[in-house]
Amino acid sequence: MKQLAVKKIFSYFVATSEEIEANAHDEKLEEFDNELKQLTQKFGIQLACSHTAFFGIEKYAITNCSKCGQLMINRDKNPTGFDGIELTAELEYVIHDGGEYDGRVLCEDCLPLTHRWGYHS
Repeated sequence: MKQLAVKKIFSYFVATSEEIEANAHDEKLEEFDNELKQLTQKFGIQLACSHTAFFGIEKYAITNCSKCGQLMINRDKNPTGFDGIELTAELEYVIHDGGEYDGRVLCEDCLPLTHRWGYHS
């Protein structure tokens, strides 16, 4: 029996509000999509779709974990996270929860389990 394999790939880049308003990223993303499509075809894989969304770094307190580099929301600065925004569940794989501990900003995986935003707390 044949089965369909679906592979998700997440990537990100940082853009300023001015670049977004001027659509300065469009050409870069189009070129990226074309090269990605050629690469996937080389391996017999069809690129089904792609989607780009922008999230305010300061508005949502998005940063990188100081230990592992994972993208995260500093929930100590933004306790509601992405509250009110309809997101796909997969975004949790890209942007983790996290908080501040002992003077460092750490993602949920690097925080102690006893921390409010620790993975198993």
